[in-house]
Amino acid sequence: MLKSTVIILVFLALFAAVEIAFDLYRRPGVLTMRELGASLLSVGVFIVVRGACFGAVMWALGALWPGSEGALAGVSFWLAFPIYVLLEEYGTYWVHRKSHEWPWLWRIHKPHHVPRNMNIAVTYRENWLWYLLVPSSWLAPAVVWLGHPGAYAATLTFRTLIALIEHCDLRWDLHLQRKRFTRPVMWVLERVISLPDTHHVHHGVGRFGNAMKNYGATLVCFDVLHGTLMIPHARQEAFGLPDGAPVEPWAEQLFWPFVRSTKKRAARRGLLEETATAAELAAAEAVIHTADGRAVVVR
Repeated sequence: MLKSTVIILVFLALFAAVEIAFDLYRRPGVLTMRELGASLLSVGVFIVVRGACFGAVMWALGALWPGSEGALAGVSFWLAFPIYVLLEEYGTYWVHRKSHEWPWLWRIHKPHHVPRNMNIAVTYRENWLWYLLVPSSWLAPAVVWLGHPGAYAATLTFRTLIALIEHCDLRWDLHLQRKRFTRPVMWVLERVISLPDTHHVHHGVGRFGNAMKNYGATLVCFDVLHGTLMIPHARQEAFGLPDGAPVEPWAEQLFWPFVRSTKKRAARRGLLEETATAAELAAAEAVIHTADGRAVVVR
């Protein structure tokens, strides 16, 4: 786990140096706790939770499956590596997709979409529970335990590199997509791995933004497979949540349900009271509570 932490921090430092050189952090609103501060804090949360998952999985495998350590060490790296990448990516695709469909899961993933500026710090900005749900938290230690630390290290390096590239707001890909000699290469590349052009769509709002597209974390082949790929070849008008969408305080975003906003709970109760009277609720066959706090009476 220490080596993987070093890999992540080294990549973060290198990309941060590039973003600083291009003045990406001087944009309005970036140097605030709501944006960059909360995102950087999430990096620490990610490392702590991922470390806890590593320890828990390895202990469980040792206790429940004695003698399993190194059981797959004889499998070729060139077989273990692609299988591991594809399993992890496909699992992540569905967790990510459902986080935009199920209200309870959106509550956990929502912090990732709050920032109005794209930069590498957004990469790890999630509620702490997200890192318990994504497949990488449990598959990674299992792969190491079963005898393939090399496959894990290679996958971590690959996924970290792509994740930082796709969140960085340096749009080098647009330049290459418009050049005659690099356009064919980019056409293939953008249908295999996630690039800024595809992932910025997922974070964007406006004409070239659509949070219900491009769920792939590193690979886009599953977006191609399931019809959720969107490639605009354009910059997004803006990033973040749509205007009027509620935004919780940064501490609640990252540490819910341990941190809850008192004002939000009061407002939510008031909204419920306004949407249905006590008599209507009592006479209803069922009451559906929506994600935004409305009580829908079913008769």
